[in-house]
Amino acid sequence: MAVKIENKLSIWDYKDAFRWYRIDKRISLFFRKIKWAYQRAKYGWCDKDLWSLDWTLGNYIASSVNELANRTHGYPYGLSPEEWDRTLRRIARNFYLGVNEDSWTNPYENDISYEKNYNDLGETERTVWNKWFEEEGRIEESMRTRRREGFCDLVKWYSHLWD
Repeated sequence: MAVKIENKLSIWDYKDAFRWYRIDKRISLFFRKIKWAYQRAKYGWCDKDLWSLDWTLGNYIASSVNELANRTHGYPYGLSPEEWDRTLRRIARNFYLGVNEDSWTNPYENDISYEKNYNDLGETERTVWNKWFEEEGRIEESMRTRRREGFCDLVKWYSHLWD
């Protein structure tokens, strides 16, 4: 007589493992999200926002001004509606590019290796790393310039940011 063996899946099988993977982290994140929502409702900001306040404010200004450009009905005296729309979109773009590093690409990113210490690299590898560092410096300077331009425009047009 043959014995029938049922193949029952357990929680440790690979198909269901993702449901249980790092469940402790997901539970603690759930409670942190509740805490952050409470803090935002009570204070207008939360601990998560303070981790990188420059990024939070830059993205908030960029998305708010961009939405204002989508919804605006009026424009300042002396500007046409098209000029005002371009001004608002320029402010939003400058703030977005000024804080989001992912919107910039370093052409040497794929050429470098993170597996070795800089002191253990050969001459050609060091040259690539040096080019990467130089490009990162240029990107950081471009981001600083974008932020500066965004703040100058924001200060200039601050009292006109209404709908």
